[in-house]
Amino acid sequence: TLGWPEDTEDLRYFYPTSALVTGYDIIFFWVARMIMAGMEFTGQSPFKEVYIHGLIRDKQGRKMSKSLGNGIDPLDIVEEYGADALKFTLAYNCAAGQDILLDKESFKLGSKFANKVWNASRYILMNLEGRTLLEEHALAYSDTDRWIFHRLNEAAKTASQAFESWRFNDAAQAVYSYFWNDFCDWYIEASKLSTKSGSESEKDRSTTMLLRVLEESLRLLHPFLPFVTEEIYGMLPNATGRLIVASYPVWTKDRESPEIESQFKALQEIVTLVRTLRSEFQIAPEISIPLSLEFDDSFSHGRFIQNHIELISLLAGASSVLIAKGPEKGSVSLVGSGFTVHVQVRGLLDIAKLIDRLSREAERERAYIEKLKTKLGNQTFLSSAPTHIIEKEKEKLTLSMAKAAKLELYIEELS
Repeated sequence: TLGWPEDTEDLRYFYPTSALVTGYDIIFFWVARMIMAGMEFTGQSPFKEVYIHGLIRDKQGRKMSKSLGNGIDPLDIVEEYGADALKFTLAYNCAAGQDILLDKESFKLGSKFANKVWNASRYILMNLEGRTLLEEHALAYSDTDRWIFHRLNEAAKTASQAFESWRFNDAAQAVYSYFWNDFCDWYIEASKLSTKSGSESEKDRSTTMLLRVLEESLRLLHPFLPFVTEEIYGMLPNATGRLIVASYPVWTKDRESPEIESQFKALQEIVTLVRTLRSEFQIAPEISIPLSLEFDDSFSHGRFIQNHIELISLLAGASSVLIAKGPEKGSVSLVGSGFTVHVQVRGLLDIAKLIDRLSREAERERAYIEKLKTKLGNQTFLSSAPTHIIEKEKEKLTLSMAKAAKLELYIEELS
């Protein structure tokens, strides 16, 4: 091949190559013999590095084979879900030293992520209409902007380090978590405070910042979703060149902000506690609820939280957020890290019906706890079950006991 044994231009250019990608099952049968042959006939190893990945198996853990008929044709996946979904799903799951258990349904992970990227980008582009994009020197960064650039910085750092050490799944999971959780669930939602009800100048500033973060996020995602990100990149105003040759985001010291990370984490905890309560009490999203916040003496982010009351109201669906000492009658208390959120539910819900439902849930939880305790007290189970199964049952018991305690506290506060 490549004209060997003659000293051809192709041979000089392509041999040796940089890396070989292979499964661990043929290292001795194929990889080792390639090295032996290369050394024997050319005096050089045919590659500098070998990336050894796990095997793709079906959901039952069986190796894919023609005889079993359990193989997956990549072209079928591309046809149904897209090439990006295929690439991202495999990268996300290819943990070093582990086989991948896969079926066609597995590729919904990549498909949903590609759709998320497309829809988030479309939302931002739709909001450009009528807006004036600002130059860098005219931009004033909000606390939320500083936070998202800190998170983007961390994602770029994690992804780059993972690429350099061949841990592609770690890189895929880092960019997935950043884009879905940080950018979409928090930053885009927080930006609506400005884009929907801010002044015209604030709308211009916020829209410009959204576009800047999106552009850099597309570069971060491009190795895993090349087609979708390239298509979106071409729609950006003032986009130059192609995304495939754009520089990859790199970690920079000036974007590091552990202080804003800690402050925003406290804000997120407040919002998450309220959202969880909404779900537990079945409070409809359109119902705004009054909140009051009580800070412990040790809580160091009180000023930051007070400066972002409007943002908390938006994200938590609150009609009001007050700083107060102690709960009012008819409220439930949610204890956080250095603070307590008091949620006033009297007047919003039928308290008697709510207490009745919570009591029935608590009773079911107590019955489940007794069942788990009986199982974990059974010596036959403990002596025969694998350690990881026993630990899983213990974890279930811990979670169930915590849930029961929380339900009983709700009932006590509402009674």
